[in-house]
Amino acid sequence: MNLVVGANLALSGTRWDFSLSFPIDIRYDLGLAVLPVDESKHLVADTVLAHHPNTHWLTSELVNNGTQFNLTFDTNRLPDTRITRLQLVLYRYGAKGPLDFAQQVTLQQENVFTHTLDLKPISASALIIAELYQRNGAWKIRALAETSAYGLSALGRRMGAEIDERSPHSPSSGSYGASNERPEAWSGTGFLVSPNLFMTNAHVVEGARQLRLTSIQGKLDAEVVISDETNDLALVRAACPSHIHPLAFRKTSIGLAEPITTLGYPLASIMGSGIQATQGVISGLFGAQNDIRLLQFTAPIQPGSSGSPLLDNTGAVLGVVSSSFVNTQNMNFAVRNVLALALLEAVQAPYQLQVNERTLSTAQIAQQTQAAIWRVECMS
Repeated sequence: MNLVVGANLALSGTRWDFSLSFPIDIRYDLGLAVLPVDESKHLVADTVLAHHPNTHWLTSELVNNGTQFNLTFDTNRLPDTRITRLQLVLYRYGAKGPLDFAQQVTLQQENVFTHTLDLKPISASALIIAELYQRNGAWKIRALAETSAYGLSALGRRMGAEIDERSPHSPSSGSYGASNERPEAWSGTGFLVSPNLFMTNAHVVEGARQLRLTSIQGKLDAEVVISDETNDLALVRAACPSHIHPLAFRKTSIGLAEPITTLGYPLASIMGSGIQATQGVISGLFGAQNDIRLLQFTAPIQPGSSGSPLLDNTGAVLGVVSSSFVNTQNMNFAVRNVLALALLEAVQAPYQLQVNERTLSTAQIAQQTQAAIWRVECMS
């Protein structure tokens, strides 16, 4: 059986053998991690890295000249009863680049299922390829293609734990800065939500020792005020010009199929420093696995779009762009605006609610909001 992204399949028993195969030797570039999480997707036990010594509930081996991982799971021996999900994550060591070099990956259980993903379009450094999960005492597998643009370490912090993503083939080091495993610079998007306060994703600013906001209006030195890794939101402080006004938040409920616009700085190293606009609709009122914190939308996004505002047809903020599924047709997610407002209230920052309810054209939305939307440049 061929599993497409999002498909589920019941597994027999509690012990299984799987393999992950690649067309090239990945041993010096690509790792595999298994994340044991609870229903809230928080790590409740140590992450298992395939290159580390085997555990009593999972064994792994890299064979066939570095082109195949063989895995054996035994869920009867899980170390914590709260573990109801096991997420399989492919990642680039040290987040040194995207996964596209590996071309393709196939996860399979012999004579049961196959799940194949084309990696060539993936510009992220980590990818959740599948999830084993427990329902009513039985285990199932769900085929996924959920990316983490900034690597395994950033994904782990969103789940409440530090994960060492360094290569086992590099000299040991106490920090990523010293080992030079992490990228020296990366970028996302942020938008003004309160005087001198910009909102972005926690995974954008995670690991950054220096922050700068840029737009056609100039450059601003910035610092993180608060980072909510659980909901993937962060507030950044910068001395913003007084003529720039914060974006207002939607004050009414959000409906399915509503038209939306995003503005941000995707693929800035390729597309340049200009702001980019995309359009779509609200395609779902929940995230993956019915995650109520998220909205699903169809406007195309790319790495660098993280932290962009999701705007309704009046220019009000519905959410904060956070993640996407690859190899699917515009299946993207944003953190709901109510969580963004809760973070602002936590630091007692004033914010604006929607006043204008007049429908605007996309051009008018862009003209009205783009001054408040800046590129977030991060340096390690």
